[in-house]
Amino acid sequence: MPAISSDVTHESVCQTRVDPVEILKDLVRDQGETFHRRARFCGGAVYHRELVHAAPGYEVWLLSWLPGQVSPIHDHGGVVTVSTVLSGVVFEERFERIAGPLVRPTWAGLREAGAIDPIDPAAIHRVRPVGSAVTLHLYMPMCADGQIYQAEVAGAA
Repeated sequence: MPAISSDVTHESVCQTRVDPVEILKDLVRDQGETFHRRARFCGGAVYHRELVHAAPGYEVWLLSWLPGQVSPIHDHGGVVTVSTVLSGVVFEERFERIAGPLVRPTWAGLREAGAIDPIDPAAIHRVRPVGSAVTLHLYMPMCADGQIYQAEVAGAA
């Protein structure tokens, strides 16, 4: 894997042309089975989330999903993000901002095992599993708290 200095910013990552998709592919190829074995499922509304790999300039988080668990509608705080599905299928919805924290849906689709999804740093989305699923997420330079949004209610004036 490419070495990245510890004082990496989003701009410097883009300038050095480090490819987060390739980093994630390499991690899945080399450690995907190990990551998958680490999956821990929690009952309730919240999926399990665990930091499984940290290197200078990026972090990798493992998310384990059960039916009925769903992420809030959120962005990634401007951080470069790439995700992949290690097992199962997830349903992803993308949104556009209307005003303030209100958003409306613009796209929805399924992500199956092996799918790699580079997420635009400005994207707003929500994810839920179809059955049980395990996903792996690379954040560059590191995971950041993004904003939470609310879906527009149809017919509201």
